Amino acid sequence: MDGYLLDTNAVSTLWNLRHPDHTTLTDFLQERSESLVWVSVIALGEIEYGLKIAPQMDENSQNEVRMRMSEYAFLEVNKHTVESYSDLRSALFKKYSPRSRRGRLKMKWPEDLCERTTSKELGVQENDIWIAAQAVQYNLILVSNDSMRRIQEVSADFEYSFQLASWK
Repeated sequence: MDGYLLDTNAVSTLWNLRHPDHTTLTDFLQERSESLVWVSVIALGEIEYGLKIAPQMDENSQNEVRMRMSEYAFLEVNKHTVESYSDLRSALFKKYSPRSRRGRLKMKWPEDLCERTTSKELGVQENDIWIAAQAVQYNLILVSNDSMRRIQEVSADFEYSFQLASWK
C-alpha cells in the first residue's frame, strides 16, 4: 500500500478549520491528491478523547469535527501491526533505557522506565509508537509536525523503512 498516514497532530490541524496551520496542511495534502490518505484509529481515539474533555468546545463544533472525521478512511491495529510495533518498542527500550555504570540495563520491564502516561524515559509517547508501527506495516509515509527523532534513530537499522513527512 502506498500513501500517507496522518498523525494525531495532523488530523487535529486538518479537522480544526480555525487552526493556524490548517491551510498549510490542506495544501500539502492537495499536492499529493493522487495518493491515499489514511487516519489511524489510535489518532481517532486521541481526537475523540480531546473532544470529550474540551469544556470550551460547544456541541455543534464537536459535531463539525466528527463530520470531518467521517470523510477519511481509518486503519485498524491488527495482529500484523505487532511485528513493527515490537521492533520499534524494543529498539527504543534497548537504546534509551537507563543503564548501570557497567552499561547493563537497570530496568527489565518497559513499564519501569516511565510514568505511564508520558513515556519520559523513552522520549516517545506510546500512541506515537503504535501509529509509526502502522505506517511501517502498510508502507505509508507518516505525516506529522513532530520530528519523531527517536523513532527515526532506532528504525534506521531495520530492513524496512520508516518514512516521515512534515507539512510545514
